[in-house]
Amino acid sequence: MKLNKIFIVILFSTSQLLGQDIGTTEVRVIEGFIPTIPEASRLNEKAAFADTIKKVRTQEYAAVETDLKSNYKTRPLKAAKVKADKIAKLYGTKLSVGFGNTWATKSSVVHNSKRSKTLSYGILLNHFANKYKVPLVLEGFQPAIPRGPFLVRSSKNTLHLYGKKISSSYIFMGNLNYDRRTALYRNTNLALLSEENYRNRFAYTKLSFSAISKELAADKFKHHTSFFVSDLNEFSENQIHLNTNLSKTINGLPIALEIELNDYLNYNNPDSKFENSNVQSFHFSPSTSLNKYGFKFDLGLEFHYLSDVKPFDIFPQIKATKELVKDVLLVHGGLRHSDQRHTLKSLSDENPYIHSYGTDQAILSGNTLQNLKRTYSDELYVAMRNVLAEDEVFEGSVAYGTVQNFAHFIGFDNGVYSRFLVDYIDVKQLHINAIYYRKINNIISVKANADYYNWDKEVYHKPNFKASLSAPVNLRDKIKVVTSLSYKGERISSLKLYVDDVVNNPPEITTLNSQFHMNLGVYYNYTKNISAYLQLNNLTNSKQDVWKGYREVGFNGLLGLNYSF
Repeated sequence: MKLNKIFIVILFSTSQLLGQDIGTTEVRVIEGFIPTIPEASRLNEKAAFADTIKKVRTQEYAAVETDLKSNYKTRPLKAAKVKADKIAKLYGTKLSVGFGNTWATKSSVVHNSKRSKTLSYGILLNHFANKYKVPLVLEGFQPAIPRGPFLVRSSKNTLHLYGKKISSSYIFMGNLNYDRRTALYRNTNLALLSEENYRNRFAYTKLSFSAISKELAADKFKHHTSFFVSDLNEFSENQIHLNTNLSKTINGLPIALEIELNDYLNYNNPDSKFENSNVQSFHFSPSTSLNKYGFKFDLGLEFHYLSDVKPFDIFPQIKATKELVKDVLLVHGGLRHSDQRHTLKSLSDENPYIHSYGTDQAILSGNTLQNLKRTYSDELYVAMRNVLAEDEVFEGSVAYGTVQNFAHFIGFDNGVYSRFLVDYIDVKQLHINAIYYRKINNIISVKANADYYNWDKEVYHKPNFKASLSAPVNLRDKIKVVTSLSYKGERISSLKLYVDDVVNNPPEITTLNSQFHMNLGVYYNYTKNISAYLQLNNLTNSKQDVWKGYREVGFNGLLGLNYSF
């Protein structure tokens, strides 16, 4: 290693001497001089360099057209096919039968057309009937005198036919509905008159057609037009109805117009003992909406013409909507108007035990017709919708206003049995409503609803408070359990006694007890087309009067089977 260093130094020294022009020099060596070569040391162990070369990233090219002169022909590629997911199998027909205590029978037949883009149709038939005995006593005596048992029967049979046709410009729909309801409440003493005299029967038929335009352009007219004719108990009551809703955008402002015509005919059966009647009504309502000051305003006017009592009326419709928190909190309120003409059909739907004079069925005594009027309601209201969480919603509203011809029922005894007549009063009404829904998880959800009413006058057979709660439980779509609770508060009942063509006044006033029901339904899907159900109703076995003298069914159950094919 030392020899190498010496050799490198000698070479270095030699190159230095040869590179210089030095003249002759005398060198004297002093005795004792010891030449030494110092250790070499590298000052910079890592060399550093800077690269100043820059790459040119541009490229020039030119296309050259040439013919390879080949006779080979390529095969054109076929269009790719995207295969959709396999759609679920549809069952066109479903049969259902059920049986229960109180001699209850329930059945239904449903048939629908299968998937089609332009045409669909179907038929639905439903049947329900029950029969049970109610022990009643004659109150007001000590001890109470038994009256009964009473035989109670009810049935409901419905038929619904529908068809829907979709064309390039319109959607056409047609429906045929038949609804037959019976209600029997009589003493089982065979010495009394036939059941026909104690039975209410309401058979209703309705044939309707609708046409909806599919116009998408905002500046073109769009409309939804419907027409129907209906009949109750073979010409006891008929209605002819025509309605159209028109809409169009004019100068950026959406305009809507609703036009409605009705003709109500009663007692047109030639065998009727009552004089026929004919009442026409006309409804005309323009409306629009606009955005101003951060609110959305819906403004409208309603014009009503009625050929009987009140010939012509005008009502405003005002609604203001504000979204305080986007997709979370929505508030709206304003002034709203509603009206309803009461018919024998609407009254019998609410109370099947009304006096049925003039409705083409057997009656025992009396000839007092139901008074058919129109109810008008004008209210100031405010409402809100609050999304509390992803699957939790609360809705509430408060409304206060006046109701003209508020309809309620008064019991009327004709000397043979007691049924009900509609009566009308003018009231001021406060209505508070609350709805709560929450989906707790994929298994259970909860829905609650409550209504509170307050009137400035006594209202008969109407509760001030009613509420309901349901909690369905879904176990992997195999078993579904639905528990529901319902509560109806106390009601005031009024009864007028009819003896020897003299009405005894004042009427008898009583209070009907509140009702609390608990129902349980269990639904089991054995396969996709076979299922079974068990319904247990009125688990609390409440046996209160629904209407004065007409008691509800106690505990009852129904077991059924469904089959689809």
